[in-house]
Amino acid sequence: MMPPPSSRPKTRKHPMSRREALLWIGTLTAGGGTALCGVGGLIALLIGRKNQEAVRLQTTLAAIAMTPPGTTLTPPVIIPRDQWGARTVNHQASNESGFAPANPLGWLEYQGDLAAVYSTVAIHHSYPVRRDTGTMRELQDIHMDGQGWADIGYHFGVGGDGKVYAGRDIRARGSNVAGHNTGVIGVVAIGDFESEVPALAQLNALQNLILWLRAQYTLTHIAGHYEFNPDTQCPGKYLRLQLDTLAYNCGLTRGTGGYIPPTPISLLTGRGCCP
Repeated sequence: MMPPPSSRPKTRKHPMSRREALLWIGTLTAGGGTALCGVGGLIALLIGRKNQEAVRLQTTLAAIAMTPPGTTLTPPVIIPRDQWGARTVNHQASNESGFAPANPLGWLEYQGDLAAVYSTVAIHHSYPVRRDTGTMRELQDIHMDGQGWADIGYHFGVGGDGKVYAGRDIRARGSNVAGHNTGVIGVVAIGDFESEVPALAQLNALQNLILWLRAQYTLTHIAGHYEFNPDTQCPGKYLRLQLDTLAYNCGLTRGTGGYIPPTPISLLTGRGCCP
């Protein structure tokens, strides 16, 4: 039963009064800066924060060393799997079990000269895993427990601090660009680059790693994950802005044109995932 009108509590049309809103907005700049006034002040604050983010991004991008294509760099220091606590590869994984003619998506290992196999490096981010807190073990757990893969899907990872990590064995076909993994080296830059900016140390380490991979395996192309699989935003809008620069600096062609469908079975052995 509804109470009579006189006894009903009065309801607000808005969750807080104008005075309360102004007091709340004022707390956002407490301790420094100019006091804000009304909604316009709040909008100015938000725009200011967005501009600061853009300035930070531009500063980061401008600071990257332009390494001329062909320059020989010191091989990266790669942290081995045991040092980041990698799990043992699970060859009974539900979505990446033993390779066979009847199971072309199974775990597959390349034989012979890897320079004859690899042509492209695919760049990823680790959404939703964040730049300064994410770990390779966290990504491996997501891939093995969530995706049902035999191992982490990437061959290498680059942390926000510039450290480079060994991922899936380089002789094992990756699991990171659905339907196009054969001959593609998967590299993840740890971070959610739809919402945060890659660190300068991370970008330089990524560039150095790609230069080294190009020299080791005569790579010809670099592509973002989204170029192979258009339904994803990976590697995030802020890292996507860097792909042309990375391609130029590393002497690689941008895009998926270097991808070659699976090579004859005679060149492959063992187990594998995702042609």
